[in-house]
Amino acid sequence: MTNPPIPEPTDDGVYPDSPVAELTLERIGSILDSENLQYRIESHDAGEESVTVLRTGFSNTAIFMQLRGETLIIDSIWRGVVPKSEGPKVLQLTNQWNTENYTPTLRFLESGNEGLAVSAVREVHVGNGMSRNQIGAFTMSTLDAIMQAYTYIESQYPQLVTWEEHNHDA
Repeated sequence: MTNPPIPEPTDDGVYPDSPVAELTLERIGSILDSENLQYRIESHDAGEESVTVLRTGFSNTAIFMQLRGETLIIDSIWRGVVPKSEGPKVLQLTNQWNTENYTPTLRFLESGNEGLAVSAVREVHVGNGMSRNQIGAFTMSTLDAIMQAYTYIESQYPQLVTWEEHNHDA
């Protein structure tokens, strides 16, 4: 199936909606392009099949998007590494976030011998396709929610924030 044409913005910069069509990573990429966000689409062999993902991120997180069947998965890993001894506190923090916030789902997992990695994930069923506005709303609200979740984690572990924000406008 071919991607529907990308509508041109109106004079006031607003993109009109498009018809509902099959979701592709390229269509998500066009949303990121319109928001001036960098990304790349990569394919990797995974056994007998090829896996294609869209990768993007911010200074504190790596984000990837993948279509699996009729589901779009937006997953991320926070850049900080929490000591394994903090496991009970991380469990409490992720449970609190997940109880008080609709999205994204926070979780954590062991990250080798180093410690614990915090992850945020959100999924949506796309079997019926999506319009441009639906793709944009879901993608951008998910990126915003992921950043809010990691701001919450960073407020609890400021000593683990060892990176600097890049200000490209200065």
